[in-house]
Amino acid sequence: MKQEEARLKTMQCKERTRRLFEIGGLAVKVGIDELPKAALYDRFLQVAAEAKSNPKAVPLWEQAGSRYFQKEADTRVVAIARCPDKIAPEVSASLRAIGFRWNRYPNQWEAKVGWADAKKTVDASGGMIETVKLTPIPL
Repeated sequence: MKQEEARLKTMQCKERTRRLFEIGGLAVKVGIDELPKAALYDRFLQVAAEAKSNPKAVPLWEQAGSRYFQKEADTRVVAIARCPDKIAPEVSASLRAIGFRWNRYPNQWEAKVGWADAKKTVDASGGMIETVKLTPIPL
């Protein structure tokens, strides 16, 4: 019984964590992640108050948001970039700016990026770039 309760609590914690990551991802997606926390909090309070005072608005917001998601199909690819030599700090900054992160164990840059921008940036640095095909992991 206690094991089942612990398992259920762990699942609920994971679901909550996933939801919080999704909310943070939405803030990044719409470009408000750099706004001051106080400004975001004010807007969140306003949305919450409107949702409470007009519950019929929420399904309308959901429909509108779904249309945006459908329009913005993610065309990014998972890419690996490698440079033969040590790169200049400004090249490193430009790779980071388009989403790449350095993985020191295989000594490569990795990201889910727009191919055209990534290829242009990596080519300019004298490196090589390739896409990675992801295979789903069965649950």
